[in-house]
Amino acid sequence: MRSRRGVAAVLTAAALLVAACSSDPPGSAPEGPAAPQPAGAPGAAAAAGADARDPAADDGPEPVRIGVIMATGGRLAAQDGPVLDALAYAVRQVNASGGLLGRPLELLFEDSDSELNTAFKAAQRLIDRSVEVFFVSCDQYFNRPVREVAHGAGALVIVPCGPEPAPTLPNGRARVFAAATPAADYGRALADHAAEAGIGSVAVLVESDKPEAVEMCDSFDRRFAALGGSTGFTLRFDRFWLGAQAVVGAQATARVLAPASRFPAVVLCAAVGGRGTQMFDLLRAAGVESEVLAPAALDGVAWQRGVFGLEPLTVITEASTFGDDPSAQVNAYFASIITGDLRLTPEGPDGGEDPRSLADVEDRVGWAVTGAEALWIFVRAVQRTGSLDPAVLAADIEQFDDVELWMDSASFSTFRHAAVGRALRVIRHANGASRLIEVRTPSRP
Repeated sequence: MRSRRGVAAVLTAAALLVAACSSDPPGSAPEGPAAPQPAGAPGAAAAAGADARDPAADDGPEPVRIGVIMATGGRLAAQDGPVLDALAYAVRQVNASGGLLGRPLELLFEDSDSELNTAFKAAQRLIDRSVEVFFVSCDQYFNRPVREVAHGAGALVIVPCGPEPAPTLPNGRARVFAAATPAADYGRALADHAAEAGIGSVAVLVESDKPEAVEMCDSFDRRFAALGGSTGFTLRFDRFWLGAQAVVGAQATARVLAPASRFPAVVLCAAVGGRGTQMFDLLRAAGVESEVLAPAALDGVAWQRGVFGLEPLTVITEASTFGDDPSAQVNAYFASIITGDLRLTPEGPDGGEDPRSLADVEDRVGWAVTGAEALWIFVRAVQRTGSLDPAVLAADIEQFDDVELWMDSASFSTFRHAAVGRALRVIRHANGASRLIEVRTPSRP
């Protein structure tokens, strides 16, 4: 199997080239939320660190420039790659439907290569090119340089996934939003599902060096207790604890995890891009056969190929990758990964490599649809206001109340800059099969 890092680097670049096509391959664009009707020629453009404007746009209206700073190399590639695919796919859809305010979207991509200084300089270059909005890596540490540059320039920033944005500087959160589901909402959704499934007591494993994972489990504990449930065993783990298990040995690890086997279910609170899958493997290796309930950190076909035989596992995530999502838009997107249409690009003069050979089902992760959702937060705000002024757009996003986005609806407020009220998907892995069993909107606090 290819390394996920290598796949992200190659596939992301191919996905961005797709956006440069002035129209979709026949039948490749699924129906989605209606974009403005044409007032100029459609077309999206993207290129790594270069002017990616479609030459056809020279004869049409001025494009709406959006800046994207993510990684196709380094530690962030596995997380950024799928999100970037979804964002580029949504850009293509908008342009195929006539653009935004009658203007094509021009996607200006800069590869941060998971380097802070590279991201900082990329943000400065994009500000000089008058981008209207930034889409950035989901990790708060690595996207901070971009948020700082954007804050100084008064630009809008939308983070596709990861935790709810914290202030970059004093009052620095005003124009930063996240398309992700807040960690606390995930915790309540896990508690609601457990209670309705008749689970009265659980063991809890929490990735303690990831604040969003801690917040998730805290939210779970409060909601589960309110519903009459109890937590009988809690283990906090981090990268050092996981690394030490190879030294202490399997028997010692099994003794530590053995108490979890006394409970009908184990709740595993972990962050996307963290070490939840490692903990899941250790749990099963220790002989704990209880049902595992987990958030989107354990979503993804790449490693789920190894899940079969380690079930039962129930994952709550933003979308189902198995063709049974209630959104036809989502099903079409993931189908396009399998068929290769997502990354279909014209052959070069030398024939080149068939890009469809690069597409693989291992690249499907449900949480990645927040890349497309992030673009639609911007699209909807522009449609609602008729403006590209970041201050106007930020004020409008704070007024979103169950606004339909790319695949689902969501709300924001002056106090919550992450998408709330989104319907999550509950995926069940059991007996060698995976399927959607429930659509659940997290309860309100």
